[in-house]
Amino acid sequence: MATAMADENAAYLILGIENQTDIHYAMPVRNGLYDMLQYAKQVFDAGKSHRNANNTGDTNAEYLSGFYKSDRLLPVITLVVYFGANEWDAPRTIRDMMLVKDERVLAYTPDYRINLIAPQELSEQELDKFSTDLRTVLKYIKFSKDKNLLNVALYEDEAFYNVPRQAAVVINTITNS
Repeated sequence: MATAMADENAAYLILGIENQTDIHYAMPVRNGLYDMLQYAKQVFDAGKSHRNANNTGDTNAEYLSGFYKSDRLLPVITLVVYFGANEWDAPRTIRDMMLVKDERVLAYTPDYRINLIAPQELSEQELDKFSTDLRTVLKYIKFSKDKNLLNVALYEDEAFYNVPRQAAVVINTITNS
Protein backbone atom coordinates (compact mmCIF):
# COMPACT_ATOMS: atom_id res chain seq x y z
CA MET A 1 0.00 0.00 0.00
CA ALA A 2 1.21 3.47 -0.84
CA THR A 3 -0.21 6.97 -0.83
CA ALA A 4 -0.92 7.63 -4.50
CA MET A 5 -2.12 11.22 -4.45
CA ALA A 6 -0.95 13.84 -1.99
CA ASP A 7 -0.27 17.56 -1.80
CA GLU A 8 0.92 19.91 0.94
CA ASN A 9 -2.46 19.60 2.68
CA ALA A 10 -3.35 15.92 2.67
CA ALA A 11 -3.20 12.47 1.16
CA TYR A 12 -6.19 11.69 -1.05
CA LEU A 13 -6.06 7.95 -1.59
CA ILE A 14 -4.16 4.81 -0.76
CA LEU A 15 -3.22 2.53 -3.65
CA GLY A 16 -2.52 -1.16 -3.33
CA ILE A 17 -1.24 -3.33 -6.17
CA GLU A 18 -1.71 -7.09 -6.39
CA ASN A 19 0.62 -8.72 -8.92
CA GLN A 20 -0.80 -12.03 -10.09
CA THR A 21 0.87 -14.53 -12.41
CA ASP A 22 -1.87 -17.08 -11.75
CA ILE A 23 -5.61 -16.62 -11.64
CA HIS A 24 -6.98 -16.32 -8.10
CA TYR A 25 -10.60 -17.47 -7.94
CA ALA A 26 -11.31 -15.71 -4.64
CA MET A 27 -9.70 -12.37 -5.58
CA PRO A 28 -12.77 -10.25 -4.71
CA VAL A 29 -12.71 -11.62 -1.15
CA ARG A 30 -8.94 -11.29 -0.88
CA ASN A 31 -8.89 -7.68 -2.10
CA GLY A 32 -11.98 -6.78 -0.09
CA LEU A 33 -10.34 -8.09 3.06
CA TYR A 34 -7.13 -6.10 2.45
CA ASP A 35 -9.13 -2.95 1.72
CA MET A 36 -11.34 -3.33 4.81
CA LEU A 37 -8.27 -3.95 6.98
CA GLN A 38 -6.81 -0.70 5.63
CA TYR A 39 -10.06 1.15 6.45
CA ALA A 40 -10.09 -0.43 9.93
CA LYS A 41 -6.52 0.78 10.44
CA GLN A 42 -7.56 4.31 9.52
CA VAL A 43 -10.44 4.17 12.01
CA PHE A 44 -8.10 2.77 14.71
CA ASP A 45 -5.48 5.45 13.98
CA ALA A 46 -8.10 8.22 14.21
CA GLY A 47 -9.19 6.93 17.61
CA LYS A 48 -5.61 6.65 18.79
CA SER A 49 -4.91 10.20 17.66
CA HIS A 50 -7.94 11.48 19.57
CA ARG A 51 -6.91 9.57 22.71
CA ASN A 52 -3.33 10.86 22.50
CA ALA A 53 -4.70 14.39 22.30
CA ASN A 54 -6.95 13.70 25.32
CA ASN A 55 -9.91 14.55 23.11
CA THR A 56 -12.98 12.60 24.25
CA GLY A 57 -15.31 13.88 21.53
CA ASP A 58 -18.51 15.91 21.69
CA THR A 59 -20.90 12.96 22.05
CA ASN A 60 -21.02 9.51 23.63
CA ALA A 61 -21.11 8.05 20.11
CA GLU A 62 -17.81 9.73 19.23
CA TYR A 63 -16.29 8.64 22.53
CA LEU A 64 -17.42 5.01 22.13
CA SER A 65 -16.42 4.60 18.49
CA GLY A 66 -13.25 6.66 18.68
CA PHE A 67 -14.20 7.88 15.21
CA TYR A 68 -15.75 11.32 15.20
CA LYS A 69 -18.55 12.70 13.06
CA SER A 70 -16.03 14.98 11.34
CA ASP A 71 -13.44 12.22 10.72
CA ARG A 72 -13.05 10.95 7.15
CA LEU A 73 -11.37 7.95 5.54
CA LEU A 74 -8.92 8.02 2.67
CA PRO A 75 -10.17 5.97 -0.30
CA VAL A 76 -8.37 2.65 -0.76
CA ILE A 77 -7.99 1.46 -4.35
CA THR A 78 -6.49 -1.94 -5.01
CA LEU A 79 -5.44 -2.71 -8.55
CA VAL A 80 -4.92 -6.31 -9.66
CA VAL A 81 -2.34 -6.64 -12.43
CA TYR A 82 -2.62 -10.11 -13.93
CA PHE A 83 0.53 -11.13 -15.79
CA GLY A 84 -0.82 -14.42 -17.12
CA ALA A 85 -1.27 -15.17 -20.81
CA ASN A 86 -4.62 -16.91 -20.26
CA GLU A 87 -7.87 -15.01 -20.07
CA TRP A 88 -9.00 -14.07 -16.56
CA ASP A 89 -11.91 -16.42 -15.93
CA ALA A 90 -12.26 -15.81 -12.20
CA PRO A 91 -15.01 -13.84 -10.47
CA ARG A 92 -14.66 -10.06 -10.51
CA THR A 93 -17.19 -9.32 -7.78
CA ILE A 94 -18.30 -10.88 -4.52
CA ARG A 95 -21.73 -11.47 -6.06
CA ASP A 96 -20.14 -13.43 -8.92
CA MET A 97 -18.91 -15.82 -6.24
CA MET A 98 -22.29 -16.31 -4.60
CA LEU A 99 -24.44 -19.39 -4.95
CA VAL A 100 -27.62 -17.35 -4.56
CA LYS A 101 -28.62 -15.39 -7.68
CA ASP A 102 -32.02 -14.18 -6.46
CA GLU A 103 -32.03 -10.39 -6.91
CA ARG A 104 -34.32 -10.01 -3.89
CA VAL A 105 -31.57 -11.47 -1.68
CA LEU A 106 -28.71 -9.77 -3.51
CA ALA A 107 -30.35 -6.39 -3.06
CA TYR A 108 -29.38 -6.65 0.63
CA THR A 109 -25.93 -8.08 0.01
CA PRO A 110 -22.98 -5.68 -0.21
CA ASP A 111 -20.83 -6.21 -3.27
CA TYR A 112 -17.15 -5.64 -3.94
CA ARG A 113 -15.62 -5.36 -7.42
CA ILE A 114 -11.95 -5.82 -8.22
CA ASN A 115 -10.04 -3.42 -10.46
CA LEU A 116 -8.26 -5.67 -12.95
CA ILE A 117 -5.66 -5.20 -15.66
CA ALA A 118 -5.48 -8.37 -17.76
CA PRO A 119 -3.36 -8.39 -20.96
CA GLN A 120 -5.84 -10.49 -22.96
CA GLU A 121 -8.56 -7.91 -22.39
CA LEU A 122 -6.60 -4.81 -23.35
CA SER A 123 -7.16 -3.23 -26.76
CA GLU A 124 -4.30 -1.60 -28.67
CA GLN A 125 -5.60 1.81 -27.56
CA GLU A 126 -5.67 0.73 -23.93
CA LEU A 127 -2.16 -0.71 -24.17
CA ASP A 128 -0.93 2.58 -25.65
CA LYS A 129 -2.07 4.39 -22.49
CA PHE A 130 0.81 2.72 -20.62
CA SER A 131 3.93 4.84 -21.01
CA THR A 132 6.44 2.57 -19.26
CA ASP A 133 7.97 -0.84 -19.94
CA LEU A 134 4.80 -2.30 -18.44
CA ARG A 135 3.19 -1.63 -21.84
CA THR A 136 5.81 -3.76 -23.58
CA VAL A 137 5.45 -6.56 -21.03
CA LEU A 138 1.65 -6.58 -21.22
CA LYS A 139 1.67 -6.46 -25.02
CA TYR A 140 4.09 -9.38 -25.25
CA ILE A 141 2.01 -11.41 -22.82
CA LYS A 142 -1.18 -10.57 -24.73
CA PHE A 143 0.20 -11.96 -27.99
CA SER A 144 2.42 -14.71 -26.54
CA LYS A 145 -0.07 -17.49 -27.34
CA ASP A 146 -0.39 -16.51 -31.02
CA LYS A 147 2.95 -16.59 -32.85
CA ASN A 148 1.63 -14.69 -35.88
CA LEU A 149 0.27 -11.80 -33.82
CA LEU A 150 3.39 -11.82 -31.67
CA ASN A 151 5.66 -11.60 -34.72
CA VAL A 152 3.64 -8.68 -36.09
CA ALA A 153 3.89 -6.89 -32.75
CA LEU A 154 7.63 -7.58 -32.45
CA TYR A 155 8.40 -6.17 -35.90
CA GLU A 156 5.94 -3.26 -35.95
CA ASP A 157 6.32 -1.92 -32.42
CA GLU A 158 9.60 -0.06 -31.90
CA ALA A 159 9.37 -0.64 -28.15
CA PHE A 160 10.46 -4.23 -28.81
CA TYR A 161 13.68 -3.14 -30.55
CA ASN A 162 15.39 -2.26 -27.25
CA VAL A 163 13.63 -4.01 -24.38
CA PRO A 164 15.26 -3.15 -21.04
CA ARG A 165 16.79 -6.10 -19.22
CA GLN A 166 14.28 -6.07 -16.34
CA ALA A 167 11.33 -6.08 -18.74
CA ALA A 168 12.92 -8.93 -20.73
CA VAL A 169 13.39 -10.95 -17.53
CA VAL A 170 9.73 -10.44 -16.62
CA ILE A 171 8.62 -11.45 -20.13
CA ASN A 172 10.84 -14.55 -20.11
CA THR A 173 9.76 -15.59 -16.62
CA ILE A 174 6.06 -15.24 -17.34
CA THR A 175 5.91 -16.59 -20.90
CA ASN A 176 8.86 -19.02 -20.85
CA SER A 177 10.12 -17.37 -24.05
